[in-house]
Amino acid sequence: MSKKNPKKKLGELLLDAGVITQKDCEKVLFEQKTTRKRLGDLLLENGICTEKDIAVALSSQMGIEYVDLKTMPVEPAAVEIIPERIASKHVIIPVSVEDKDLYVAMYDPLSYEALEDAEFASGFRIKPYVSTKTDILWAIKRHYDLRSSLQSVVAGMETHQHVEIFKDTEEDKPDVEDLRKQSSMAPIIKMVNLIISEAVEHKASDIHLDPRKKDLVVRYRVDGLLRQSFLLPKWVQGALVSRIKIMASMDIAEKRLPQDGRIAVAINKRMLDLRVSTLPTKSGEKVVIRVLHTSNATLPVEQLGLQGKRHRDFLSIICRPQGILLVTGPTGSGKTTTMYTALSTIKTEEKNIVTVEDPVEYELEGISQVSVNEKVGLTFANALRSILRQDPDVVMVGEMRDIDTATIAMQASLTGHFVLSTLHTNDAVSTITRLRNLGIPSYLIASSMIGVIAQRLVRILCPDCKQTDKTTNEELIRLGLHLDHSQEATFYKAGGCTKCGGIGYSGRTGIYEVLLFDEEVKDLITTEAPESEIRKAVLAGGMDTLAQAGLEKVRDGTTSLQELVRVMFVDKDLGPSSSIRAIAMNE
Repeated sequence: MSKKNPKKKLGELLLDAGVITQKDCEKVLFEQKTTRKRLGDLLLENGICTEKDIAVALSSQMGIEYVDLKTMPVEPAAVEIIPERIASKHVIIPVSVEDKDLYVAMYDPLSYEALEDAEFASGFRIKPYVSTKTDILWAIKRHYDLRSSLQSVVAGMETHQHVEIFKDTEEDKPDVEDLRKQSSMAPIIKMVNLIISEAVEHKASDIHLDPRKKDLVVRYRVDGLLRQSFLLPKWVQGALVSRIKIMASMDIAEKRLPQDGRIAVAINKRMLDLRVSTLPTKSGEKVVIRVLHTSNATLPVEQLGLQGKRHRDFLSIICRPQGILLVTGPTGSGKTTTMYTALSTIKTEEKNIVTVEDPVEYELEGISQVSVNEKVGLTFANALRSILRQDPDVVMVGEMRDIDTATIAMQASLTGHFVLSTLHTNDAVSTITRLRNLGIPSYLIASSMIGVIAQRLVRILCPDCKQTDKTTNEELIRLGLHLDHSQEATFYKAGGCTKCGGIGYSGRTGIYEVLLFDEEVKDLITTEAPESEIRKAVLAGGMDTLAQAGLEKVRDGTTSLQELVRVMFVDKDLGPSSSIRAIAMNE
């Protein structure tokens, strides 16, 4: 920041901006000679203009950004750099720090004395913002007395769950020691612990801290959908985000780049692994925390949601000694849980099982797990090459992202290994097209693949409040049904009670389609048959589709027709002959 005063004084700047008239200016200048008050104060006392008029005019004429401190996050690290007595004396408030630059909101950016004192006290280059006197005084009271301010926010917030944080014993950096003290205050600790414990209580898979223009919204993803939980004032944002970044051993001074970290916590002696991700946005850093319950890494096969033939086909595939099984579906459809369950089912002392993941989500006892680290060149393909030299029996690859990984995996399956991996496709048959598009030859797909499992997760109707439902013709048509067929079965819809939090759903289950690669399917793939022809063949062979699996769960009251339509749009899985009647007759 240059220490030279601008050529124009405040009165001239306001005249140029059209905020005051020449007559007004002369009046207050004359009064200033006798009172020795600030020109801005006199303008306000005489009702000639408002605080914001002055601030906006200064911003426009001097090219200095105007900030609204009620909506702008103030970093605790910045506040600690300048003593409160200097901030109060000159009506300034530090807002953020970046390298050796300290950004300060000022009531009077023309004050050479204020700039000089702030620069001397901080040792930083001062970069001024313009704000109103009222807002700066409010911010000084709010942020320099953060402890009592935070206590007012968390008043009434009670959590009866004991939250214990486990973190690295990394030495604190001198330049952030003050921020660590500020972010370790009892009120901010209580606030973060409450957010985490509430998420666990509601069985949330993710916690979202969304910075908005005037507030900070805390949302939980429960059963696949986001729900708003807390609405916090904007000024809390800096301290709250800093506390989470410290817990996750992240660089609290870096706000311009995305970061990733992790936190190990115990809530009522129940271990959790939290994966933290930050993303710089216009309104501040957005934080998303993935909640991983280490005790829920796997489920018994019976609890996945597989039924009848699909359950038997799944077990027959994972017991094969070699070949590739692909689990497909969109993000958040439960693919990892399915693969971990498969590994736990086939795990024995006689088998060497190795996984390569990005990152390792759950630690599985008795299984060697490798985490991808592309920064040092440990990619899926490189890790897989090394794993194959470790004499594995079973290999799990987190995702087939490229042709190298897919080719190595398929060659491994041909040399006596059982390989599991995931792919993003809409259904089982389209996986073949996806592999072809990756560049995998059809003959290699046919010779290495043994099965594909496509899946989705649907919410389970709360058993205490679900209600019978009369479906509309439009909803049935979307599933390839007709209104008269609905009379053959009873449908249910969500109600809402205290046990489910008024949502009408509690928990989720999977719906699956299992494609076995028999000789007919392999012959069609080898002869480059199109996807449509392969689909007709497997449907004629009796493969149950995702839509049919979903309709079974609708009919038995597990979920609702509306939930099935929400999760998947069916335009090809059910033909004219498919109906609730057909399902009922098959049972």
